[in-house]
Amino acid sequence: MRLLPVLLLGVGTILHGQAIIEYGAGAGRAGVAGVGLGKSVVKTIGQLDKTLAVAAGAGETSSSRSAPAAATAIPAAAAAPAAPAPIEPITPVDLGEIVIGMDKADLLKKAGKPAMSLTSMESSTLVETCWYRSGEDKLTVILRNGKVATISGAEKSAAK
Repeated sequence: MRLLPVLLLGVGTILHGQAIIEYGAGAGRAGVAGVGLGKSVVKTIGQLDKTLAVAAGAGETSSSRSAPAAATAIPAAAAAPAAPAPIEPITPVDLGEIVIGMDKADLLKKAGKPAMSLTSMESSTLVETCWYRSGEDKLTVILRNGKVATISGAEKSAAK
């Protein structure tokens, strides 16, 4: 009976060693295949470099060109970054144009996209809460089934 545990431990150790050897052999074969892949990538990049040099009108091969010559072969227009487009100032939204009963499409036309919104369902009714900011003014608009149901905010409560 004492021979069985020893035999099981010995077989387990042998199988573990076999797995390590097979892993090493597989990794070695993958390394040999990787050498061919590396040469293929280098060849492809070399051909791409030659094609780009011809397209740029350099007419030189990449092996006869030095690094400073490659830097000067770039056209001046490509080297200079394009001027950024001017940013138009954001006009504040007139939150006074939002009225109860307004459709969501009209709300988006007049007030634009909200700073944040949350959509939920309450008793089979689609409820969307939208938060708007215009300068110091903050406004919360609650839509029920696509129509403005509630408007709350410092400016609105003072106006009503």
